Amino acid sequence: PRLQPRWGHESAVYARYMPKAPPLLDPFKKPASEPNPPTSALLVYNPAGGKKRAAKLADTIVLPLLKQAGIAVTVETTKHAGHGVELGRTLDLSSVDALLVMGGDGTLGEVLDGFLSRDDGAAARTTVGFIPAGTGNSYMREVLGVPASGAAVGAAVHAAVEAIVGGRSRAVDCQQLDMTGLDGKPLRRCSINTVMAGFGPDANAVAERRRWLGSMRYSVSIKTEILKLPWRKKLPCSLSVDGGSPQEMEDLFLFSCFVNKHTGVRHRLAPYAQLDDGLLDLAYTTRPLRSIATAAKVDEMIKGGGKHVHATSLLNVQQASRVRLETDTPARLMVDGDIIGFTPLDVAVRAEAFRLFTPASPAPS
Repeated sequence: PRLQPRWGHESAVYARYMPKAPPLLDPFKKPASEPNPPTSALLVYNPAGGKKRAAKLADTIVLPLLKQAGIAVTVETTKHAGHGVELGRTLDLSSVDALLVMGGDGTLGEVLDGFLSRDDGAAARTTVGFIPAGTGNSYMREVLGVPASGAAVGAAVHAAVEAIVGGRSRAVDCQQLDMTGLDGKPLRRCSINTVMAGFGPDANAVAERRRWLGSMRYSVSIKTEILKLPWRKKLPCSLSVDGGSPQEMEDLFLFSCFVNKHTGVRHRLAPYAQLDDGLLDLAYTTRPLRSIATAAKVDEMIKGGGKHVHATSLLNVQQASRVRLETDTPARLMVDGDIIGFTPLDVAVRAEAFRLFTPASPAPS
């Protein structure tokens, strides 16, 4: 008979079978709109994103293709961290049909955050187009249904511009986050990818010191940080989902809340997520994790298409509309690949928050 995997306190043991990954799932529940191509656009990009290749991609692929399609484009570049938020909030969009943003997940999220905070009605009348030019490009990999990292970035940029020129769009979700900023002041941000606490930000902080490794830095840093698990400081927490009673945990190893499926290049942490389903996808550990072998197995399962959903005695994977995370001491929060604040954290889904140019039928992921 088929048996469920048994998870001991410090090691994972499989019983007679290797669990299967959840099947690939379409990125969207709803069909795209009829074509309505833009005639004018404002393009914002991070010239330092993805090994400083954004400027080259803009000059060699993006701008020529948009010009060929008859779209008049004005260009703005981000100058420093956080500048994307300011541009999204203050740029004059009164004479354009589309706001185009090129960069990694962090740049896309920054500009969107400012865009959605506007009070001039621009967010309701302007369609957004995202163009992947970062390292992992997790969000656009799912939107486009094609690989979007490493050597595949050029083809993904072509696919993104084709979606913009094609003029089909969908109303998609984001998550609204309330936390304490790095400066100690209250901070509200929007996220298109994930917010993480616990091991994720710890590994990311190390990965940022290894940018010379490119997209490999995430996998490498996860492995090196797993080796330090026996000495990791405990993170007691309280977690509430959809207003329910707080769940007290003596040590939170992993917390992640998504609107899409992937973080990094291969980590399919939220395999049931769709970009327009009006839900958050939550994954978190429910007990302490100190075993190097178990943590390595969990990482392997996540990278194996999301097999971690079967590890129900260690992990909880669920969908929700709002979440609150409190920790005994402030814990770092990673939002769309960047560490920008600390707990406590409140997360709420913003359903159909903005219109995004998309292919008609992207491949499932």
